[in-house]
Amino acid sequence: MLAEIEGGLWRPANGAEGRGFENKWCQHCLNRNGDGDWEDEFGDEIGGCCSILDDAYWNGEPPEWIVRHDMPWCKAFRQDPDRPARCLFTKEMDL
Repeated sequence: MLAEIEGGLWRPANGAEGRGFENKWCQHCLNRNGDGDWEDEFGDEIGGCCSILDDAYWNGEPPEWIVRHDMPWCKAFRQDPDRPARCLFTKEMDL
C-alpha cells in the first residue's frame, strides 16, 4: 500500500496546473460518465465528466489523485482506446 501512494496525495497549486492535469489524464480516460463536455487539445468536443473530477471541483480532496514516480497521478485512470494518451513519462515540448 505504501508504494501505491509513495508521494502522498496530489493537489493542483492553481487553475493552470489543474487544467494541465485534466489534459493529461481526464481527456483520455474511460471514467467519463457523460454528464458534461469539454474541448480537447485538438479542438474536439469530448463528452463526459468524471465523478472524481467533480469531487475535486467541489471538495478539493479526491483520494485518487496521488504522487507516483514524482508526478501527479490518478489511480482510477483507465485509458480510452479511442483517445489514447501520450506516454505519461515523456516530457512534452511546448510549442
